[in-house]
Amino acid sequence: MLRILFLFNAVPAQERRGPYSDCLSWETVIYIYRALLEGGSDVYPVNVRSRRQLEKSLSRLPAPHLAFVLAEGFLDEPHTLYDGSGAAQVRFLLQKYGIPASHSPAETMEICRHKNLTYQVLQRHGLPVPPYKVIDPGRGLLRQQMERAVAELGFPLFVKPNGGGNSIGISDASVVFDFARLECQVKTLLEILGKLPVLVERYLPGQEFTVGLIGRSPCYILPPIAFLSRKIRTSAIKGKQDVTEHIFPEDIRYQLLSDLAIKVLAATGARDALRIDLRSDSEGGFYIIDVNGTPSLSPAASLTAMAMAAGLRYSQFINFILYQSLLEYGLVPGVKLQDLVAPALGLLHPYLRETQPLQEFSA
Repeated sequence: MLRILFLFNAVPAQERRGPYSDCLSWETVIYIYRALLEGGSDVYPVNVRSRRQLEKSLSRLPAPHLAFVLAEGFLDEPHTLYDGSGAAQVRFLLQKYGIPASHSPAETMEICRHKNLTYQVLQRHGLPVPPYKVIDPGRGLLRQQMERAVAELGFPLFVKPNGGGNSIGISDASVVFDFARLECQVKTLLEILGKLPVLVERYLPGQEFTVGLIGRSPCYILPPIAFLSRKIRTSAIKGKQDVTEHIFPEDIRYQLLSDLAIKVLAATGARDALRIDLRSDSEGGFYIIDVNGTPSLSPAASLTAMAMAAGLRYSQFINFILYQSLLEYGLVPGVKLQDLVAPALGLLHPYLRETQPLQEFSA
């Protein structure tokens, strides 16, 4: 029987704010745990609090065949949850013990959890990202950096943290139309998250989309979601029932979005599960605004909704990601897992896309 180490960060509902916004709810932990059990694996859940605690757990538990890793860092080091470092650090620690990990490798996580690195990689591969500048409090006077950003990009601008995810630090005030508001929003983010870099990019006034992928070669491009409201997708907005539509293969937008998604997958070296957020400009052109290597797997999450639109049940969805991870490492899925996943392979066949290496070129 496969032994699966399930790593996550969870806090009580009332604490899921600020640095802990990206943590799982205990309800979601239970949903995922039960789904993994349904796949016939022995599952060992660990709420990752510190490096020492994780290493102690690894020394005491039976050696796992694979770690199913949703942990974004260490709860006792809150900055690792939002500064972009934690997801990679957890994977580097697992590498030390020779334990394969689900989702993308540490090097990819370092890219995806730092938006400027994501943009740099995507630009090198000719993929569309909004024009941007990094405001770094460790590199000169903030005002001068902001003045250079305005001179190069103009207004309106969108201001967001350079690291982390889950819309931490994103609000209606993130869209700025003048220098005073830009300065105020940059200072607000520095107060919330500390002296970390801030990303300033040209504001895109169009519609937002999200695309979900499972696997790598080949991969499955799930039915993307188009958000019909053009409001800024803050944490509060994400917590409500969005007005959305799914985009299926017969829609021309599916081909455009899936082509971009496959190129992002190759450019970043991602695998297993990935969510890509895009926004359109005033003329309808797509720009990639975020690449999430550990997208939320909660029952209400966008990636889950895309899997449901393709016909999967929740437990099939979770175990299909696990199944793809096992295949990456040449591990043989158990009979029960194969039986659970077999119908999913049929349901997802219309979304199957072959992938090819993407040649890098100089920007």
